[in-house]
Amino acid sequence: MFSGPKAALRPLYDELLRLGLGVAKDVKACPCQTMAPLYRHHVFAQIKPATQTRIDLGFALGPRKPEGRLIDTGGYAKKDRITHRIPIASQKDIDAEVKKWLKTAYEGDAA
Repeated sequence: MFSGPKAALRPLYDELLRLGLGVAKDVKACPCQTMAPLYRHHVFAQIKPATQTRIDLGFALGPRKPEGRLIDTGGYAKKDRITHRIPIASQKDIDAEVKKWLKTAYEGDAA
């Protein structure tokens, strides 16, 4: 995920992964070559290096309308689990809003 020009994103990824795993004791991560999904019973969020300067933190939030920094991915219409995202380009982007949506997505995966 972080070879070549995306290597500078590794500290952001590490912080997002720590934050995601810290939501609850039953959260698991399964990093692969292109992203790191976060699971409870299903994927409720994913950490994905989108460009050389940005990570997209995606959330499974269903048909919710975008608010705040949330961006609709079009995923709900395409029946994808990840329906919204927040772009993360620096440490300051990892704020209370990001934490709120991580917790909301986690709680939405209760069943």
